[in-house]
Amino acid sequence: MVTIFFAALAFFIFFKLSKQFGKIDEEEKKQIEERLTQMRAVQEQIIAQVKQQEKVVNEKVVGASSTSVENKEEEKILAELDGTIKQNLIPILQCCNITAEFFIFGAKYAFEMVLKAFAGADSPTLKFLLAENIFTGFEAVINQRKAEEKTITTNLISIKETKILSAVMLENTASIVVKFVSKQINYITDKDGNTVVGRKDEISEVTDIWTFKRDVTSSNPNWIISATNSN
Repeated sequence: MVTIFFAALAFFIFFKLSKQFGKIDEEEKKQIEERLTQMRAVQEQIIAQVKQQEKVVNEKVVGASSTSVENKEEEKILAELDGTIKQNLIPILQCCNITAEFFIFGAKYAFEMVLKAFAGADSPTLKFLLAENIFTGFEAVINQRKAEEKTITTNLISIKETKILSAVMLENTASIVVKFVSKQINYITDKDGNTVVGRKDEISEVTDIWTFKRDVTSSNPNWIISATNSN
């Protein structure tokens, strides 16, 4: 299974390099340090949570192999795939040293984290999980919401379905498209707490199509969300 590594060294190097690009005053130095501390805290939290879930999946796989019991969940996921999708997906999973079950679990976890971070205006977490172009769009909406003094609340009730729709390897980049069908409560309130969009007691079924990408030659095991679409 994939080993998630800590990025503290990368942040340290970045901080060192920032000093070589010219003199910076104390205020700029303080801002850099605060930003790095914030990003490090977010990333370490995400990594710790993912490592814990990876441990659970690892234990299930080891337990299954040691008792010669087949992984029924893995079989179920692969059996539901179209032949071409399955044919394209398996080499990607083997290249990344993960199972389809582990990928689905991670995708669902990322889905939940993005919804929570977007509603909470948590830009550092979004920046960690999203491709740059997607992050820019999310951040613009967050900034507009702040300017209008509005707050969005998202309660994820359940994820009814998580299904792989396509898998492609282009050169060194693996791309997997996933459909999420979930039940959510979404509403927006103004600065006075009045609901201006949606309802607090209305549960909606939402279908999202997200694309996850990863450079399989990179030592970084993280999958980045490169496209999102919902209805």
